[in-house]
Amino acid sequence: MNKCKWMIAVLLFASAVPLPASEPVAPVEGTAADTATAPAPVFTGGVAGFASIVRAEHSADYRAGGGGLYLHNNGWEALDDDQRRQALTLFADRPVAIELGFHPIDGWPALYRRAYLPHGIAPAFIAANAFAGNNLPTPEQWARYTRGLREAGVGDDTPILPTFEYANFGENLPTLPDNLLSGRDDFQQIVLDAGGLVLDTPPQYFFAREQAYRDWVLDALRWCHARGLYTVVIVSPHASGEAFPDDTDRFVDYLAEHDAMPAAWVCENYEPNPADDYPNTVGHEDARATTLGVGLRLLQRLAEHSAPPKDWEPKQKGQASCRSFGGAEPSALFRPAVG
Repeated sequence: MNKCKWMIAVLLFASAVPLPASEPVAPVEGTAADTATAPAPVFTGGVAGFASIVRAEHSADYRAGGGGLYLHNNGWEALDDDQRRQALTLFADRPVAIELGFHPIDGWPALYRRAYLPHGIAPAFIAANAFAGNNLPTPEQWARYTRGLREAGVGDDTPILPTFEYANFGENLPTLPDNLLSGRDDFQQIVLDAGGLVLDTPPQYFFAREQAYRDWVLDALRWCHARGLYTVVIVSPHASGEAFPDDTDRFVDYLAEHDAMPAAWVCENYEPNPADDYPNTVGHEDARATTLGVGLRLLQRLAEHSAPPKDWEPKQKGQASCRSFGGAEPSALFRPAVG
């Protein structure tokens, strides 16, 4: 596993530059505004400090509130077998989700057999970083990737979802309005075949970008909701630091106000080499800027908002049922490869 492979993805506008006024996008009939359901599930994990997930006292309230476990492959691979068993035992009655890479397409099934299948994990969903490094997978490649994981033991009832990072890369910035999910047949075919998608949108990054970026995210969520597809949104600290929980609060409110709440949330960090004072480790739920702290806050905040309609619920198994932006300057978005 190469934890130190980084890819520069996009240059943002400097945080000191005033952001354009937010212009609402017209709501789509049949989305979150129309149907109130139970709060969306939350999955928490990360890379930096992931070993702390094995400490029961670090996530007691989070687990009591129904919080799930998120296994970013970089964080999971760093644990030994005893730590993996401890983590899965703690979350034995909570949903578990997994994040994998995409290339090489034929390599991930073998990794799944080795690192996940022996532990009896029945994932609520698998997020696959198909667009990492501004890769543009074809529907045929996506079908091959999915088929390989199914043959490796991923059940038919576990959605394998593409993590759509298309809008996160600088090369695509000038033409985002012309490349919405609602307007591209190839994007739509992948999402329809998968049954949904994952969006990687760090809150601080989301608000630092131009309005066209935010409109792209809203369009993707609404297009999926209008078709009954499953949507997952990942929040991570990017350059938030201690402001991570406040940035996340603002992000939750924004999506709720624009009728674009996802069906599930992930809270994680991607930092492979954290500084000693890095505030966004997985950490302890009592530290508000850690991923467990923000995950607990998400559970509390989502009780105030409705989730969009969805066709299935994440699994609650009695048995054991990360794309990275860490450490970047506010002016740049970085993502270490998952692998």
